[in-house]
Order: sequence, then C-alpha cells, then structure tokens
Amino acid sequence: MKMFSKEGIEMMDVKSFHLDGDSLVMKGKMMGSMNTQVYIKPEDMAEAVALMPWKVIFRLPVLYFKGLARKRNKTTAA
Repeated sequence: MKMFSKEGIEMMDVKSFHLDGDSLVMKGKMMGSMNTQVYIKPEDMAEAVALMPWKVIFRLPVLYFKGLARKRNKTTAA
C-alpha cells in the first residue's frame, strides 16, 4: 500500500501490518529511502478515530469496497 501527498509524491510504501502485544506495527519505507516500523498503540487508534467526523467513519466501508473493485479491475485488465 502506498501513501501519497496531494502533489502525488510517494510519502510511504507500507509493506506489512502485524501485532506486537497490543500495538499494531506498520512496516514500510518512508520517502523512498528510510525503512521504518510505526507502532500504533490502542490509545493512538482511539485518538485517530476521535479525529474523524462521523461522515468519514460511515464512508470507510464504501471506500474499502471501491478499492477492492478497482484492484480486481486492474488485475483482470492486465
């Protein structure tokens, strides 16, 4: 999974997620060169959700299924 800035610059290339105790660990490469592991604690996840308006939270499942459909279309077109 890649994350981009508004200008289209790759900010992070996420390679994997796994659990380390109660923390979610995101492994990847930042800015194309720095290998990193980001640890997200339960209280950080709660804070992230608290930052999201309800409109965004309710839209997340729709965005997820749109992503699945687009990924499927790319693989069948290739």
